[in-house]
Amino acid sequence: MEEPKPIGLDSTGYEVLTKAVLALLMEYGELVGKEIYFEDISQSGIAFSADDGALIMSEVPDILGGYTQICQYPFYVVYRTASTQESQKLNVQTFLDSLGKWLCMEPAKVNGKTEILDKYPELTDGRKITRVTRLNSYGLEPNADGVQDWLLPVTVQYTNEIAPKW
Repeated sequence: MEEPKPIGLDSTGYEVLTKAVLALLMEYGELVGKEIYFEDISQSGIAFSADDGALIMSEVPDILGGYTQICQYPFYVVYRTASTQESQKLNVQTFLDSLGKWLCMEPAKVNGKTEILDKYPELTDGRKITRVTRLNSYGLEPNADGVQDWLLPVTVQYTNEIAPKW
């Protein structure tokens, strides 16, 4: 079955979702002493990067002249490490998997306790997060210096309610 294709870009939504996702990621309890950056990562650390921007997947008009857009904001959490130790690599994968569970409102081990995210951030301009999905985390091939990126693909699904222009 073929994946649905976007019908447009939600440019304002890109800004709104980028700020909301960064704030949400920073709430994750396992980040004690760490910070997640947007599209900026050094030799080691954690960042997130928007994959394709904010995508409009469909539009449904209402009888008053407004419409509802069904949108997606795909992104990657990138964890860069220079460790060659298997235990460190397993820790990175465990961290990303737990973060993914937490983002999807699934039970996740956070600082030794099971936690469940209970609400998503409020968005502006008629937008509302409806669901977050993820794929499994995975490591890319290490570079010559032994630096390796681990990726967690995540998609935020949201609606955008656009009022009639009258």
